[in-house]
Amino acid sequence: MRAIILLIIIALTSCCKEEKAVPEEVVMFKKIPFDLANNFQDTIALKINPVKDYQYWAYVCFRQGMSGRESTAIIKEGGDTLLKKNIKVKQDTYGFFQGGHPNFRCNYIVAVQDGREKLIDTDRGFREFLGTIDNLEEAVLLAITYGYWLDSDIKGSAYRINNGNYEMHLLKFSSFPLQKESVEVIVIRDGFIKTSSLGVYCKNSKDCYE
Repeated sequence: MRAIILLIIIALTSCCKEEKAVPEEVVMFKKIPFDLANNFQDTIALKINPVKDYQYWAYVCFRQGMSGRESTAIIKEGGDTLLKKNIKVKQDTYGFFQGGHPNFRCNYIVAVQDGREKLIDTDRGFREFLGTIDNLEEAVLLAITYGYWLDSDIKGSAYRINNGNYEMHLLKFSSFPLQKESVEVIVIRDGFIKTSSLGVYCKNSKDCYE
């Protein structure tokens, strides 16, 4: 009888003990693994996926040399590639991701939807083309359309995935005054972003150009 009573007391005592809280796993920031040389935004654009089901689409790089000679190259395309031979729309204005010196380069998208041709050559148009953010590459490209870039310094090139969102530390560059500012850019999967400054980490130095 005494043994039964002892077992009951032990059982009741065990039930009353508070369960130890399991600590949540801390997701650490790590370096964004993209090569910044040779127009890295074209390389990572190989991972883009449009939100709409276009009959055909092509992500194009436009280049103009010092002599004025122009050239285009398709970085990625999708849908029925036979439709591209019928596309007549041409870029007649500068596109997004403009850069290059002394040569000029930019990107634009041509697409066919419901039998109609469409030219996408603005930051806003590119954001709408992406729609939901499917991967880190799209998150970085989206951030670039808002003026945030990658740096060789981890203060301007770090990320973690937290609750399905992409939290990044990116570069905001300024020429006047000359400085590099680290900015936390949170990209929500639906394409919405939140930003907050993490402080200036390079100021009035030639190192700010590196």
